[in-house]
Amino acid sequence: MTDPERRFAGTAPHYAAHRPGYPAQAVTDVADRAGLDGSGRVLDVGTGTGRLAAAFADRAGEVVAIDPNPAMVERARERVSRTGKANVTVRNGSDTDLGDEGPLRLTTIGRAFHWLDQEHTLARLAEMTEPGGGVALFDDEGWLLRGTVSWQATVYDIVSEFADPPERTGPQTYERTWADVIRASGFSGVETREYEREQVWTTDSIIGYVLSLSYCDPVRENQEAFERAVRARLDGPYERTATVETTVGLLGE
Repeated sequence: MTDPERRFAGTAPHYAAHRPGYPAQAVTDVADRAGLDGSGRVLDVGTGTGRLAAAFADRAGEVVAIDPNPAMVERARERVSRTGKANVTVRNGSDTDLGDEGPLRLTTIGRAFHWLDQEHTLARLAEMTEPGGGVALFDDEGWLLRGTVSWQATVYDIVSEFADPPERTGPQTYERTWADVIRASGFSGVETREYEREQVWTTDSIIGYVLSLSYCDPVRENQEAFERAVRARLDGPYERTATVETTVGLLGE
């Protein structure tokens, strides 16, 4: 597996500017489910540029956000400072270095669970989580490359000229659902919910999103040629509905 410190090397500015956020209702529903009343501690694993950490700050007493990539940590700190979230601390760290952050009311993992040692991480989090608290996974489908409309197919074809992206059509599949993985780790009442979010894609945001992807090092190395190809073959803007999914499990429910 790629060194986690290098996995998103060079992507932080693009990630901060062009990765879509999470629906406010999804954050509210997860916070309600975990019983966050402004006094609990939240751990955000794989925080990236800090979107989830900042989103949960108003419902938590304290948020600790960790990421193995120093550039991502810096961007997350910038977001926290810019949004005035004084109760959020950002540090370097990963699922193999959770430290002694407990007791936790909630752990959030946004678009990062597939990178983790899942069973080990959940077992450790179960030890660190207070009764009634839980873990929440956030993921999404359909933002850009995964879709069948013609402009998405064109983006995929352009990216394929520079890199080797995953299969474009159909959902990503894993040996077990994430709900099953959470359930097997001692959490109960596991529930998955879906939320729709509209996104408008311009040529600039398409370029920025692709440059934020972990497997697009070859694209970043040929950024000028990639940008020329996108601007020559796409004009936008394009509207697209994406599905954001949350999976939540609690201890003692």
